Amino acid sequence: MTRSDAGSWLRIACFGPYAARMKRLASALLCFGLLAAACSRADEAAPTSTAPPPATTAAPAPTTAAPAPTTAAPPPATAAAPPVTTAAPPTTAAQQDEPDGEAADGEQLDPLDAAIGDWMERTGAPGLVLAMTQGGAEPMTLAWGVSDLATGAPMTVDHHVRIGSVTKSVTAAVVLQLVAEGLVELDAPVAQYLGDDWAPGYEHAAAVTVRDLLGHTSGFVEYAFDVSFYQLAAPRLAEQISPEEILEFASQYGPVAELGTEFHYNTTGYLAAGLLIEAVTGNTAAAELRARVFEPLGLKHTYLTPDEFPPEPTANGYVGGTIGYLMGPLLGLTTDNQITHNDAIFVDIGTVPSDFARSAGWTGGGIEAQIGDVALLIRGLFATDILDEDQVALMTAGHPDPANSYGLGISTDEILGLTLYTHGGGVPGFRTIAAYAPGFDLGVALTTNLLGLEGDDDVGGLLEALAPILAAMN
Repeated sequence: MTRSDAGSWLRIACFGPYAARMKRLASALLCFGLLAAACSRADEAAPTSTAPPPATTAAPAPTTAAPAPTTAAPPPATAAAPPVTTAAPPTTAAQQDEPDGEAADGEQLDPLDAAIGDWMERTGAPGLVLAMTQGGAEPMTLAWGVSDLATGAPMTVDHHVRIGSVTKSVTAAVVLQLVAEGLVELDAPVAQYLGDDWAPGYEHAAAVTVRDLLGHTSGFVEYAFDVSFYQLAAPRLAEQISPEEILEFASQYGPVAELGTEFHYNTTGYLAAGLLIEAVTGNTAAAELRARVFEPLGLKHTYLTPDEFPPEPTANGYVGGTIGYLMGPLLGLTTDNQITHNDAIFVDIGTVPSDFARSAGWTGGGIEAQIGDVALLIRGLFATDILDEDQVALMTAGHPDPANSYGLGISTDEILGLTLYTHGGGVPGFRTIAAYAPGFDLGVALTTNLLGLEGDDDVGGLLEALAPILAAMN
């Protein structure tokens, strides 16, 4: 397989059906409107201040043991661990007296458990966390499955997860704040802020604008799915890589899309956006994201790696599907880095040094957070004063091509009168989707600790399937 062939397989696996899933998801989130209305009626009956916080107690251990990592060709797995719930929807004061993990109606979560359990059995996803928030209220947070297949430790809502490219929405918001402050011009060349050598050897380095970085019209290659980038990573998995080094790597390719007009999704431009933030403010990107977004939104469990890390390890992650199949030989992994679960072989990210991977995303994919914070984050970008109306309009305007709904850091769809802002994220071991429905002031976030889901079994399809169940819970 050639480098370009392998890269194409990876891109197809991760992004091929994404646009179609987002359109179906927008339609499905109409169902979430029912949930929002139900929550509003509950709020009229009971003050929101009486809602209990997300549960922090650990979920019960699964009833079937998870298989240990294998050192030879792994045997078929035993039955998958059943889903477990770590928090109940905080809707009324009466629920404060219920045991952790139970709703006021003991049968209330059964359909949701069944749907999640079926999806986990079908996909082999070890664990999943879900959060929803309306009107800025304390998020409803739920968790199922295990955070570590080898130990059987349950997944909980207190686990930090890696949300990947959802980070891009935050970085775009900070750049747009700098635009509003007159410190950055959207249509100015990036070289004006980073110097002429910011993308050494790149044919269009002098012409790429700030808008191009945020709108994926810079023509850069997506290094995250390039075979030679994996080869670069293989001998230095325990070392961090700098954004400058990645820009130099990506610049070697030359443009892979027409500058300024052709959309080509890439994380490269968002690393340049992070360097721009630092050059203009004189502070680290992590400090600016924290001061401008995390702290104003009250996000106490959100971090931008590699400048800062959660105080505890994240949930363990796994990689399967096409990406998992290719990752082993590209990174030089062995059966010691594999685990069998649900009749499938996964790469066990916990057995692979993570320094390279956790530094490669940075302002394009480096945020790690608890799932409740992610729901608050996606809502907060659009429903608070983080951005004004003009900035939101810029962020959500969409590409000039009407078939492309990606704006500056967010995708926007208009289906059946419902506007929906979304961004997905995938990094080794984790797959996330975050969505905000402004018509109902509703933020939703979902992460599973498995990368490599394909087709309708990806997280967008799952959220669509859960929508009517969640609507009926209230």
